Amino acid sequence: MCSILIQDARGMIREKLKCSLIVSAYNQAPQLDLLLESVRWQTEKNFEVVIADDGSSDNLPDIIARFMEQEPGIPVAHVWHEDAGFRKTIILNKAVKVSRADYLVFVDGDMILDPRFIEMHVRYARPGRVMCGWRGVKIREPYARQLIEKKASFNPSLKNVFWQAVKGNLSRPFRATIIHNRVLRKYLAKERGRLGGCNFALYKSDYEKANGMDESILQYGYEDYELGHRLQLNGIMPVGIRNCANTFHLEHPKSPGLDMSEIKSRIRASTFPRCRFGLVELDDGSSNDMFVKDASK
Repeated sequence: MCSILIQDARGMIREKLKCSLIVSAYNQAPQLDLLLESVRWQTEKNFEVVIADDGSSDNLPDIIARFMEQEPGIPVAHVWHEDAGFRKTIILNKAVKVSRADYLVFVDGDMILDPRFIEMHVRYARPGRVMCGWRGVKIREPYARQLIEKKASFNPSLKNVFWQAVKGNLSRPFRATIIHNRVLRKYLAKERGRLGGCNFALYKSDYEKANGMDESILQYGYEDYELGHRLQLNGIMPVGIRNCANTFHLEHPKSPGLDMSEIKSRIRASTFPRCRFGLVELDDGSSNDMFVKDASK
């Protein structure tokens, strides 16, 4: 079962939406509350929000409903399907199908966005490129818990970011700076040469060229890496946008993961530019059984 709740504010938008902010979430109501609060800060105002909800059973819908009531000028869609295990790839594709902008910005639901986050993604949007911001400043777990429990509030100003870092509440505060100069970026904002699923953006037409996320991947840990490989096979190359489209990541205990070394080597060996099970079902293409010996488990 899939449900879609849409707040249509197109009548309040005078020009075409510049981007769709697609937020992946699963039982992260308080974290999403913080992210949506940072949506209010955005210097770029002409965008929509699409929540890709992988079967949450907490009060996440209440958080979204309150935001929609308080911000009627921001178009919002809440795309939800029943919880049947890790199906992030599926719900993200559903969210893309609902989105109404030509440019897609993806973030995880446990992030706080810099006020210029969407502005910078839109400013550096380029066809044939996937812009990768990865995780930004890390909000350490004790401080993240205070923010989640509303025992503290977050100020994204550089002065406060560095002060909180001095107090031990944040790490990697330099990632909150914005660097436009290409020479400085070359030395100060290191490229990773791959896609990171927590913060990336690309044109919808480029996402469609790769057939979107591989919906046969039902295991956490490499779904973004696999998408990035197919994008490159389509000539859509990763470009770092760290220290431009900045985020603050709420630290949390790490989820147990698989041994990625062998899986990633198999992904790199794949020559399929599209996945078989994605936005549409194809006759051939890459699928999870190419990378995991027993993909049914």
